[in-house]
Amino acid sequence: MTLLYKPINLIPIAIVAVTAMSLAACTEKAADNIQAKKTVPPVAIVSEDRIAQWQREAQAGDPDAQYNLAYIYENGLGVPRDEAKALELYQQAADHGHSAAQSNLDVMNSAK
Repeated sequence: MTLLYKPINLIPIAIVAVTAMSLAACTEKAADNIQAKKTVPPVAIVSEDRIAQWQREAQAGDPDAQYNLAYIYENGLGVPRDEAKALELYQQAADHGHSAAQSNLDVMNSAK
């Protein structure tokens, strides 16, 4: 019996499809984390100088600094753990439109 069609190698098509899906997922994550550019670095303790800088910036109304301070107070990174202070700072940052602060605020409030 003669084949009337030529078999197609599906491997290149599968590679393109998987790559496209991976890139789409990365793009979504990048869009969700736009404000993560100036957030707390993944370290165990934050330096006193950095904390002092964030405190000055937070008092001046910088939502990224308010978020960063809230995060370190929530987790006790270089400062004593203080949930009330973290909630206050997350609220200030969220009031300035900081989406990550709003998310963390929602999580902390739902845990109560």
